[in-house]
Amino acid sequence: MASSLETRYPVKAPAWAAQDSSGVFAPLRFSRRETGEHDVQFKVLYCGICHSDLHLARNEWGNTLYPLIPGHEIVGVVTEVGTAVKKRRNAGTMDGIIDTVSGAHSLLPLVNLLKPHGHLVLVGLPQKLEVPIFPLVLGGRSIVGTASGELKEPHEMLEFLAKHNILPKVEVIPMDYVNTAVERIKKKDIKYRFVIDVANAFNNAH
Repeated sequence: MASSLETRYPVKAPAWAAQDSSGVFAPLRFSRRETGEHDVQFKVLYCGICHSDLHLARNEWGNTLYPLIPGHEIVGVVTEVGTAVKKRRNAGTMDGIIDTVSGAHSLLPLVNLLKPHGHLVLVGLPQKLEVPIFPLVLGGRSIVGTASGELKEPHEMLEFLAKHNILPKVEVIPMDYVNTAVERIKKKDIKYRFVIDVANAFNNAH
């Protein structure tokens, strides 16, 4: 069985993972499969910490499988492209507000910032929200949700940001600060998004 798994998952990789519902992260080496013809392999350089990562790490949604290696807000460098991968490029802009907050919060201040017929897009995962009906109806505004959107939408957003030199405000942290960052998020002791400096964390990993 061991040799079979090593054949299926021959590539070794370093990570930090939660082992149980305590949500405490520690170093972990895991194995993954080789890059397939439809895959794109990349080296993660930075990774944001989202409130949904806390929910998953602590099994607050009741469906976490351990060990858990969270992280979906990643930036990196492509290192390998499968032979069947097709490149895509799109252009455009979008008028609205993107709400990334997963904790409890009011939507009213955001809806009031929208122009008539504007869109509030929810990508966070709060457990409960109150919807302000009057400003939606009177202004023809809408609230929609999406996990990440279609492939073209991130391209459009990144091109818009690059064109207008719009940069994020983040707090970059080392990997071994992640458990402290998680506690700070839980206490709402944070001003900007935490972003883990993954590149330097694993520079010496093999």
